[in-house]
Amino acid sequence: MSNQLTIRCYAERKDGLWIAVCPQFTLAAQGECYEDAKAKLESQIQSYVLEALTVDRRYAGELLSRKAPLNLRWKYSLARLKSRFGHGFGSYARTFLEPIPVLYPEPKAAA
Repeated sequence: MSNQLTIRCYAERKDGLWIAVCPQFTLAAQGECYEDAKAKLESQIQSYVLEALTVDRRYAGELLSRKAPLNLRWKYSLARLKSRFGHGFGSYARTFLEPIPVLYPEPKAAA
């Protein structure tokens, strides 16, 4: 495993709220502004990765490298198109990469 994961995420504005989504881990967070939703999602991603590396270590490889569901990959692609090419859509959809440093827990010392 590498020392860093790069997770593709997107956020879209719906009904006055921003919804940030991490398709790979099927996580989502909402906030009143883009920055708030993104910060909440970042926190969820950090917790997910930490739990995968500590509590579910046996399955960490699978949990951290799983493929996002097709519908979320489509939504990410659509948000990416909107944010890059859609005139005015940047205020409604954004994509971002979330670099996650993977810190492996120190082995416990023998008592």
